[in-house]
Amino acid sequence: MTGRIKYYTSRWAAKWNSELEKRKHPVRIALDVSSGETGIDTNIDAAVEAISQAQNLEIILVGQENKIDRYFAQKHFRPQEISIVNADDIVGMDEKPLQAAKNKNNSIVKGIDLVRRGDSDAFVSTGNTGAIAASSMLRLKKIANIDRTPILTVFPTMAGHPIAMLDVGANVDCKPHHLLQFAVMGATYAQLIMEIDNPRVGLLSIGEEPSKGNAVTKNTNKLLSKFAHKLDLNFVGNIEGRDILTGFVDVIVCDGFIGNVLLKYTESIFSLVKTLFKKGRRISVLSILGGLLLYPSLKRTMKDFNYAEYGGAPLLGVDGNVVIGHGTSSVKAVTNAILLAQTMVLANLQEALRKATEKLKELDDENSNIRDRFVYTEKGAN
Repeated sequence: MTGRIKYYTSRWAAKWNSELEKRKHPVRIALDVSSGETGIDTNIDAAVEAISQAQNLEIILVGQENKIDRYFAQKHFRPQEISIVNADDIVGMDEKPLQAAKNKNNSIVKGIDLVRRGDSDAFVSTGNTGAIAASSMLRLKKIANIDRTPILTVFPTMAGHPIAMLDVGANVDCKPHHLLQFAVMGATYAQLIMEIDNPRVGLLSIGEEPSKGNAVTKNTNKLLSKFAHKLDLNFVGNIEGRDILTGFVDVIVCDGFIGNVLLKYTESIFSLVKTLFKKGRRISVLSILGGLLLYPSLKRTMKDFNYAEYGGAPLLGVDGNVVIGHGTSSVKAVTNAILLAQTMVLANLQEALRKATEKLKELDDENSNIRDRFVYTEKGAN
């Protein structure tokens, strides 16, 4: 398995043919085509591409119907697997999440409502992350025993296999029991979707020792160390930033503030390496020749770090399949986000998450409300 996520392709989805045969209808994905920064054409192009790659897939385009009709009129065709739901309003990237969530006529809320009513199996959007998260929580609600809904993303590693990290932006302030819940959901996702047996879970901190970190990290380590076996978690302890891309663990748990900073930093690495390579190979004739020899290998490596290969990031913990894409997503990125959503549906991720999080309630009952027992008892950081 390479650093790229092989399971985001229609070939991986073919693994679920038996599940498809049991279904009474194809997988239906609601795609928000009005949001994002790359325009409606990019999103519709991706929908058409996804239809061509995947079997038993239908896509509901949610957005301004007149613009969608104009697109297909110019193309002189429209796949029969594509339908349209009109949404007059568009959520701005700087719009307040709760304000957007209360507007029933924007493309994000209308798309999520399709999932809530059972008219769609999943929702995909490259729009305002906060608005998607808030609308999902308000309209789909959270699954039982979950207090916070994290966003999960995937990184390549030097070990040749991907890792999952959560949260990467939905919750900037977390308590220890929130991170415990993230660990359970992240491990479930890694096992089911990423096909990793007994995934290793690490807690991101400033040192490997349990005593290192701030109060939240220390208390989270206590929770995970004490209850990992009851939750069927393979908790390996704290990991440092230098361990992230080594592949030492399969799931990294952190709060959304740290996770989002790391996510955006790694995105910048992709641009940095390309820029340095282009500058370096222009210095001399030998540099040019060396660059030509290295280019095929570098191209494969850079592909691993290109977010377009990973598609989107699932919002876990809500009672429905939701995938959030990058605001500047290309056709390839949106296509892969759609295929990821289809995979989540076929793998029955929601049911797996519900079963896994039932153990959290058992743990809570046995330990006199675990939420209240681990509080901010330590100050400062080591």
